[in-house]
Formats: sequence, structure tokens, C-alpha cells
Amino acid sequence: MSPRPRTVADSTILEAAVTVLGRIGPERLTLADVGEEAGLSAATLVQRFGSKRDLMLSVFKFTSVGFETRLQTAIDTNDSPLEAIFAAAMDRPGIPGEPEATSNMFAFFLSDLRDPAFRNIAQENARSAVDGFKNLLDQAVEQGELAESYVDTAQLAETIYSLTIGTLMRWSIFGEGSYRTLIRGELDVLLRPFRRGPRKALSTPPREMSGDRSGMKLSAAPSPAGV
Repeated sequence: MSPRPRTVADSTILEAAVTVLGRIGPERLTLADVGEEAGLSAATLVQRFGSKRDLMLSVFKFTSVGFETRLQTAIDTNDSPLEAIFAAAMDRPGIPGEPEATSNMFAFFLSDLRDPAFRNIAQENARSAVDGFKNLLDQAVEQGELAESYVDTAQLAETIYSLTIGTLMRWSIFGEGSYRTLIRGELDVLLRPFRRGPRKALSTPPREMSGDRSGMKLSAAPSPAGV
């Protein structure tokens, strides 16, 4: 007898779990909450994923895979390596639109880092982000966008990664304005001393400025964890 076909894809369940996490946070979340959001019973989730811990590990993996796709899309849609860095940092489709929801997601990402399985995924994601930023910084030096004699691209890539995390956390705390606007302004301040050519800070992302056609279009990969 063949097994019954799954009427709800795993990705749909994981997206539902992300929605619930953003709404109520990891401590209050139950399998029943996720099941209700996905239109399934808690028993079905146990059969599919196992325990709450196993489901949360699947969610962690699910939300951590988007950075490389986002980075490649930024590279494909921008001739400038520096603009690709801005695009990869600014366009974060998996980030909840409300600061409170983003705070709940931060609580989720930080709550299980004592678990080696969660920590390994987080470390792999962080290394991927830093390597991606370094690659673009190296290209920016080669293309003359950054002054070579003043740039340690490995260290600067790590700083960009830290800045993106810190800016997102600050936005989730204060909840003022747009994350896109905030991260572009802060990245500009960080990179301005190393740049060749115009150094005036841009307080508004290109996509949001009238008449500017340099906005980035990135795929909607779910990636609140990927930076």
C-alpha cells in the first residue's frame, strides 16, 4: 500500500512556523500553533518533523539558506560590487515587516545557540556571509571603487556582517523608519573613507528616491537569518 500523498509541502509548514515565531516568539510557540497556521494537526507535525526542537531546527535551516541566493542576485543585477553589497544587505525578504516580529525572530535565532546543531548552522551561515562580502570587496578594489592601500577586505567584510546584524537589531528595538534606509546610510558611513569618487552619504535607498533607476531587484528567498 503506497503512502498517502502529502497535501501540504514542508516549505509551507516552515513558512507557517516563521509566521508564528514572528507573531509570538519561540517560548510561547507550540506545535498546535504552527499546525493551526498551516492547516494541519499537531499530530501530523509530530509525524512529519518529530519534536518541537526538531521542527525548530528545520526552521533554522530553512531561514538560513537564503543569503547565497540573495548575494548572487545582487551580483547579477549590479555592475558595481559596492552596490551589490548594499543590495545584499538591504533586500531581506524574509525579515518581518514589523520591528516586534523581527525582535521575536532574533529571540529565536539566539535562543538555541547552546545546541551544537543550531550553532553549526549559524556559524556556517555567518562564514558564508563574510566570504561573500569579502569577495565583493576584493572586486571593488580590483575595479577601483575602493582604495587598495587602505583596505583590509577580510576585516572589513567581518565588520559589514556585524553592522548588518547590529543595525537590524537596533531597528527592531526602536522601530523607526525603514530598515533599508537605515542600513544603506550606515553602510555608506562605514565604506565612505575607503571609496574613490563621490563620498556623500545617501540617506535614502536608490529604489526609494524619485528618478533613481539604480534600485536592486532581489529574489524573495526566505532568509531572516541569512545576512
